Amino acid sequence: MGFDTSPVDVNELDEVRAIEEGFKKAYSGDLKGTVEAVDKLKGFALQLIPLDADAENELDIKALVISIGDIARVSAEMKMEQACSVSGRVLGDISLEAAGQKRETIAIKALSIVGSLALEFAGKGLDAAAISAAESLGTCGKGYSIMKMETLISLAEAYLLQISLLSIEKSLNKTGIAAISYLGEIGVASAKQAIETSTLEASVILEDLGNAAVRENNESCTKAVIEALENLGTEVSQGGMKNILVQIAWSLEMIRLLALEQGMKGACFAAKAALESINTAGLLDAEQNLEKIREIKEFHSFILKKS
Repeated sequence: MGFDTSPVDVNELDEVRAIEEGFKKAYSGDLKGTVEAVDKLKGFALQLIPLDADAENELDIKALVISIGDIARVSAEMKMEQACSVSGRVLGDISLEAAGQKRETIAIKALSIVGSLALEFAGKGLDAAAISAAESLGTCGKGYSIMKMETLISLAEAYLLQISLLSIEKSLNKTGIAAISYLGEIGVASAKQAIETSTLEASVILEDLGNAAVRENNESCTKAVIEALENLGTEVSQGGMKNILVQIAWSLEMIRLLALEQGMKGACFAAKAALESINTAGLLDAEQNLEKIREIKEFHSFILKKS
């Protein structure tokens, strides 16, 4: 007697074969084959996301997402940066699709793997792959802002903070500048959607990164932070978020003073120019400014502990 195979079983077999093929191609150093396998796995995941969110469906999608991440790690060992970059973008696409379908646990899982891959790529000195993963985090963060999904925005910001700090520590300036810029873009996107908490998180994290860059005497990353804060300040001022504008001005002044102490004339000049471009005169009186700064500093500590 023969046995019928249901469409579900066939799909599961196809997914397993695609995962096996992806690992086989990655371990053999076959770039084209690895990229094709990763794209196929993305297709399976995108087909499953709109279906009923039962336990089996959830496990199937997570298995696909984890496999893409593991194939990316093998690709990193094989120095196939293009395959690493594609994997990061694919996971970002899956996360955004899941977020759009209100599948938050899937979105978080995919984003977390992108973040861990970005850190791994940066640690291995794979600049192009790390920058691509950072870009994926930035794209996701901006997408979540449009959807007003604050938990996911916060997670994207936290990973970009970690990547930026690692890059500053290891003098991976290209990756650091990229991660800082994408973090600033998430802040701007959040400001456009009037999401005050996420906007404030971005500005607080940028201040911390600016301080870290100055301590490492890294002028290019310091200037990237200053530019990101200036862009964020411009957007915030247009949206009327006075409290956050005070925080941004405070951040720029702290970075300026630290840069002055370190003898970083270029960064000091850039911070001064940024402060002048987002002039806060007349927004709040001196006493109100001090009170707001105290509140912001408390929030600052909370955000950095959370990250």
